[in-house]
Amino acid sequence: MTPRPHAGFFALTLSLSLAATQLAAQGAIPVADQFERLHFRSIGPAIMSGRISDFAVYEANPAIFYVGTAHGGVWKTTSNGAQFTPLLQDRGLLSIGAVAVQQSNPNVVWVGTGESNNRQSTSWGEGLYKSTDGGKTFAHVGLRESKHINRIVIDPRNPDVVFVAATGPLFGSGGERGLYKTSDGGKTWKAVIKGDPDTGANDVRISYTDPDVMYASMYQRRRTACCVNGGGPGSAIFKSTDAGETWTKLTGGLPPSPLGRISLDIYRGSSNIVYAEIEAAGPAGEGAAAGGGRGGAAPGASGLYRTDDGGTSWRKVSSVNPRPLYFSQVRIDPKTPDRVYEGGVKMQMTVDGGRTMETSASLAIHDDIHAIWVDPNNSEHVLIGGDGGIGVSYDMAKTWIFEANLPVGLFYHIGYDMEIPYNVCGGMQDNYDWCGPSATRQ
Repeated sequence: MTPRPHAGFFALTLSLSLAATQLAAQGAIPVADQFERLHFRSIGPAIMSGRISDFAVYEANPAIFYVGTAHGGVWKTTSNGAQFTPLLQDRGLLSIGAVAVQQSNPNVVWVGTGESNNRQSTSWGEGLYKSTDGGKTFAHVGLRESKHINRIVIDPRNPDVVFVAATGPLFGSGGERGLYKTSDGGKTWKAVIKGDPDTGANDVRISYTDPDVMYASMYQRRRTACCVNGGGPGSAIFKSTDAGETWTKLTGGLPPSPLGRISLDIYRGSSNIVYAEIEAAGPAGEGAAAGGGRGGAAPGASGLYRTDDGGTSWRKVSSVNPRPLYFSQVRIDPKTPDRVYEGGVKMQMTVDGGRTMETSASLAIHDDIHAIWVDPNNSEHVLIGGDGGIGVSYDMAKTWIFEANLPVGLFYHIGYDMEIPYNVCGGMQDNYDWCGPSATRQ
């Protein structure tokens, strides 16, 4: 499949060696300056876009939001997606795992580098960055050896208090792994939950009704060139009732160890109502150790769990947990605890607390949904991000608008043809093959 869409839709890294050789042959430019005059430019494709890892939306005005992408850096819109501005492009950091915006000041944004989805093509980062001027400039604020960061949450009472779920290196042991807390805006950090050399933090949530109450999940995993071990005794759910200073491991009604990846969300109306999407061991080597399958129903004890008593007891409400190592995202509608969204190959949605599950709630939007945001002031407004970019719904997932203006695709191979001007072609991750013009003003 090789569509030929409109001009101006490619963003590929092109070879500069030919141009440099020509400049050198002319002898007009000193050797030391030859490459200084050569610059990269974006030629797309926005029409197909690429993998989205996280959203950070300013709730008082949701037209302002930040987008973290798996291989295309950080982007910002102040026009509800009509136009996106690239941020943090001067550090060579294209892989983003998490973004968070301060709700009392949308100019303060935190970025955790290193996508935390466990693919062979997953790239690592170099810790945490913070901007206080809306993304114009960024400062590095720690956790350089975390490599992959999956979640950042800001205490709503004190924006200097921030928690970071650092998953740690994917292809090796050690590094900065675990749940980290700063109380001084990123100047210093301490590990409040520390795992073993292969166990880091996957998720962390703060209650809206009682911010002293928090839930976090730890995740043991290791990837090699061929395989992934996506579980172990280090994976677990923890709860804090003192603003993240001390933590208690939760067990009542949860599947027994070993567990795999665990995603969490707290209902906005009650700190006692929590959903956990849990990868657990299944029959015949499936489940946590194998990373699960691509479909909806998960083997064995894997699935969606719910507590209504603050984690004292849990009950399984659904067996749907699509390919946990790659997705593991759960979001509760802020207006009702029975409407829940899950990431996956197509977005999953229940409106009855898990008794039934719509397994294709994202409809025509690209498969593989990694990021989900539901407007706390309007449940009809939903943002999703997947392997093919951003979708937005204003009718609670009945219909979707695709944002075809974010050039963040992941190319595995590129080439060009002999036309004048030449066209650039490439194979994209989960997005077929695309060809488009190298020179255009559109």
